[in-house]
Amino acid sequence: MKGFLKSVYAYILIILFCFISVSCERKVSYLPKGKNNHIHYEVKFIDKEKKVKNYKQSYFLKESSPNTSTLVRNDGKVVRYMKEKNKLILKDVQYLFPILVNQPEDKLKFENENIIYELPLKKDEFWQTNDLTTLVMKLGYDRIYRTLLPIKINNKVLSTDETLKVGDKVFRNCLKIEGIGQTSFNPGPPLKNINIEVKKTEWYAPDLGLVKLIREETSDSETMGKVYYEKLINLN
Repeated sequence: MKGFLKSVYAYILIILFCFISVSCERKVSYLPKGKNNHIHYEVKFIDKEKKVKNYKQSYFLKESSPNTSTLVRNDGKVVRYMKEKNKLILKDVQYLFPILVNQPEDKLKFENENIIYELPLKKDEFWQTNDLTTLVMKLGYDRIYRTLLPIKINNKVLSTDETLKVGDKVFRNCLKIEGIGQTSFNPGPPLKNINIEVKKTEWYAPDLGLVKLIREETSDSETMGKVYYEKLINLN
């Protein structure tokens, strides 16, 4: 009888532990929160000639609810995030002034329905997202080609409790995600096939969203080289 009771108690404890774990997990949100908030970022871009460009990006939090956040970027890009039953997705992307976007129309919405993360959040959880290469091929002084190749990024969770310092701010319990993808480009003779790799690392803070992004694109051709993109939140 005592053995039976111990088994029942153990079973109840397991159920309670699972319930508490799931409840805590559901309460964690990496969606930006607040009303009429502005989120500012410092951006650094290094091109294939190693020229550094620094600029600012700002987002206006147009909509904020437990399951949806809509952000409007200062260049008119509108991004809507939605939390579904078992994942957070980038639901759709729109542009207030699409005619001003230096990108073909069929490339404007490649991010739609992209998964930001899946639940339950655990290390090495794997999923794929759609992306585009941004490398530029330069042949001489006047022949410049933007790649804009579709590429599948293989994402995985590296950590769910990362501590990240940006400037004088410390963000705790961050979600850290790494994504890697490979593709190739054949410009035609006399050049051979060019291999391209995209690697990005993202950090998300609870109730704040993206706080840091590093993206690197590399190729095995001097005509393309590599580029580096870094985006850091600025709360000052």
